[in-house]
Amino acid sequence: MLTVSNRLPEHSLVAWVSLDATNASTTINHASHEGKWRGVSVGSIDVTVVGPTEIAES
Repeated sequence: MLTVSNRLPEHSLVAWVSLDATNASTTINHASHEGKWRGVSVGSIDVTVVGPTEIAES
């Protein structure tokens, strides 16, 4: 598992960069944006907000 400040291995993936249908995606790889920080999220993300009272009741 990679964590903060680990280097990404060689990769190539499609990044969604715009809501405009004609320019919605671009392909990035390990050499693009060299020397800059990147955040990569893979898979679905659950954005359900859980309140403290719901945690206390479980």
